[in-house]
Amino acid sequence: MARSRAQRRRVSLGVLVVLVATLLVLVFARDVSRAAHDATTARRSENLSFAALANALITSENQVDARLAYLLAHGGGLSRPVLGARLDQLAQAVAAWPGEGRRLRSPRLAHDVNVELADLTQTRAAAMLSLIDSVERALRLPTSPGADPAASPDPGGTLRATALQWNAERFALVREPGHAHLLATSAQTPGALAAGDLSTLERSRRLALVRGIGIAAVRVVPSPLPAPAGTVIVPPVSRVTFDVSVVNGADVVQPVTLSVSVEPLNGRGSAARQRARATLAPLGGWSFSLAPFVTTPSERARVVVRVAGAPAASGLPLERTYTLVLSPAGTG
Repeated sequence: MARSRAQRRRVSLGVLVVLVATLLVLVFARDVSRAAHDATTARRSENLSFAALANALITSENQVDARLAYLLAHGGGLSRPVLGARLDQLAQAVAAWPGEGRRLRSPRLAHDVNVELADLTQTRAAAMLSLIDSVERALRLPTSPGADPAASPDPGGTLRATALQWNAERFALVREPGHAHLLATSAQTPGALAAGDLSTLERSRRLALVRGIGIAAVRVVPSPLPAPAGTVIVPPVSRVTFDVSVVNGADVVQPVTLSVSVEPLNGRGSAARQRARATLAPLGGWSFSLAPFVTTPSERARVVVRVAGAPAASGLPLERTYTLVLSPAGTG
């Protein structure tokens, strides 16, 4: 039976509608597939980038942990300045951890693994700085800045706990796009402390604190005239000033007291005494500039320069004595 023109038109229209619908479905499916693929690629890139940065941070943490544990076990063979410098280097490295951890907080990754690492890094940094500070204080070394013992009352326990927590959570990205593997954190230092290594360091003779100070130089103003050692000859001036340089020979903060006394020997002038105090930095020095002493022409006096606060450092005196001679008036 022959179809009419209207029937053929309706059939063609139906076929066209089916073809258009099929094309739309195919295009939509392709777009969905591409979007899903793009999202997976982006997540893979984010996960792998985070893993590279996180593993670099964890490597730094493990290196500091291993080096500090080694210093606790073998630092008795070092000198105090060398051990103090190495502890300070470790503290500087630890101080950078929180900033590196904060940079890893975004973008937010699966299971919040980057947020967890940033928080644990903050906690571990505070504990490690507190632990380094406790070692420095036990050995009476200059302390590194940045430690807050109140923030981590049990630094060894905190380091162990955070290491266990991270090592349980570091597999969060293994089944995510990129299959990123994150390193484990170590906790060797608490074990070294538990083994009594710090007590061994405290008993080390090489690390024993030996205080020592001394007078490095004395400068007289106005400049003295040529004279034998121990004698200071100056023109007939009305005032004489003694500037004294004192040295701290130990790597520990050292309070010192300087005294300069002038005692007339020939009845001219009058006795006088000055004292000054200062706190010297470890292995540092200080220059005392005292007020001028009143003098008279033809005066002869004994000047005693003395520093106190610690025993004498090697090769440096705690006291110097001079005979002060002023030229008669009208001579130079």
